[in-house]
Amino acid sequence: MKDRESAVPSRVPSRVSPTGPPPSAVPSPPAGPAPTGPAGVRPSRRRVLATAAAVAAMVPLAGCSAATTRTEDASDALLALADAARSDAALIVAAVTGDPSLAGRLEPLRAARMEHAAALDQAGGRTPGQVAAPATPPSGDLAAVRDAVAGSARSAGEVVPRASALQVGLVAEVAACCATYAAVLTGAPA
Repeated sequence: MKDRESAVPSRVPSRVSPTGPPPSAVPSPPAGPAPTGPAGVRPSRRRVLATAAAVAAMVPLAGCSAATTRTEDASDALLALADAARSDAALIVAAVTGDPSLAGRLEPLRAARMEHAAALDQAGGRTPGQVAAPATPPSGDLAAVRDAVAGSARSAGEVVPRASALQVGLVAEVAACCATYAAVLTGAPA
């Protein structure tokens, strides 16, 4: 019987280092460049968390309460947000026209703002044929784009409490996107 016990491997775990597993057991991060924001600058974890906290502060918790029934329709406010989105996109085009090196940083934002405009138009009840093209600003720069997007984030945050349950998700998404871009563009070199 003793021979049998010695042939069976021990099930007692080996001593584990207090510092964790050996380096060979820890997976290495994927190779490649570190992710960056639209400005080509990698935002810090602190900045992303601060932006998320700012967006959360803009969306009042009372609006999510189950005790209140949200039936107000904010269609006019949604259409105003759609117009602001198109205006932001036109400002971005003007900024890129003035400084083509900004195209890589600002094109994703322009595309997002055009998507916002289309979704807000639909949610507000406007048909695509009713949309008037915004006047193109004579010039724009990175600071003007950042300020416009920050203003759009604030405007969307103000609409959230008035939006219906079906509209609030879209408006909060617009507010979060704009606030994030404004934060990222703040750290970008002009």
